[in-house]
Amino acid sequence: MEAERHPEVVREKVSRTGQGRLACVLIFDREFQREEIQRFYATGSDSAPAPTDFEIGGRVIRYECAEADEARWRLAAEIYLVKSFRAPMRRTSETDTRVRLGLRPLHR
Repeated sequence: MEAERHPEVVREKVSRTGQGRLACVLIFDREFQREEIQRFYATGSDSAPAPTDFEIGGRVIRYECAEADEARWRLAAEIYLVKSFRAPMRRTSETDTRVRLGLRPLHR
């Protein structure tokens, strides 16, 4: 199977919507696949902006934020993308609590 190629931002659009708010669009070099979008939205978050605050369609990510918070939202979008493309952690006896406690695995 071919290794996944991470999408790269080729263009960025920022528009003022009034009252100190911005509408931002990140345009990527390729379209996102269904599994990639699912992994993006499944990424965990403890604070705003959360992955669900972003809208993914085709090869763009859209978001709306306060003008003062634009850099934080842009960084959050990049972090969620990196996390969604990170290889899943393999379960080993060191990381699996059930194995460490001497219990049988739930799935084989």
